[in-house]
Amino acid sequence: MHIFTAADRTYILGLAALLKSVDLNVSQSGEEQVKISVVSTRIYSQQKEQLQNCCKYQIEWQELQSNYDQLLSVSGSKLPYVKLEPRKYTKETERLIWLDSDTIVLGSLQPLWNLDFQTLPIAAAANVWGNPNNYQDRNPYFNSGVLVYNMKLWEEEQLSEKLLQNARTHVWGDRDQGALNSVLVGRWKQLDQIWNNYKTDDRSSKVMHFISRPKPWESSAPNQLWLDMLSQTPFKDELKKIPNQFKGLSSFQVKYKRLDRWLSEPILKFKSYLKQQKR
Repeated sequence: MHIFTAADRTYILGLAALLKSVDLNVSQSGEEQVKISVVSTRIYSQQKEQLQNCCKYQIEWQELQSNYDQLLSVSGSKLPYVKLEPRKYTKETERLIWLDSDTIVLGSLQPLWNLDFQTLPIAAAANVWGNPNNYQDRNPYFNSGVLVYNMKLWEEEQLSEKLLQNARTHVWGDRDQGALNSVLVGRWKQLDQIWNNYKTDDRSSKVMHFISRPKPWESSAPNQLWLDMLSQTPFKDELKKIPNQFKGLSSFQVKYKRLDRWLSEPILKFKSYLKQQKR
């Protein structure tokens, strides 16, 4: 089994909890061979050593490559775009599981690894809020926080090239997710919501996804399941800092973080229009 993720230093605690959850839950038998590829930026060697100690499976570290300069990033991070180039960072040729670094694994991922793609290039769960680029769109739209890649078909169809071109041509508020849904419309296998569950009180989840802000490491009352994972890592002492870490963050700032995509949508569309006119 090959797991793929990415993080920068602001997501270190999220990555630590994810790695521990993989360590504990990824395989029912505990005998599954698991490889983990992590694309990182601004994570230091000592932190990488601590992160390796979160998990018994070997981590292969890759640095973010700088071919995303022309791509939009409202938050400033270009890391989500690595999802568009899975082969570049993993060298995988068969199949691959992507997990966002604000997820935790709560059950075996073997059903995902053994998934029948039915000639489709990717599998994902529906985005619970639909298409954030067009709220009137009622077509199925998936969330890119958990993905299962059919790497053989991915390479045959040269999907990375098509996706990067799409991301450069359009200005998607949800970055990689917009490009993926645009190029792969109608060509994805829908997973049950338990594989990418935003309901953080739902104990039936196989993969819990902390989509909204504040993230658990930003909250004065972090999710207990997430805390249980982090408390078993070398970063457990960071738990004491969590309640005060974002004490100065005003309620307005927290609300703005939730609404930033909505507020920026007209600007993004205007930028997209200007970009199209230059072509």
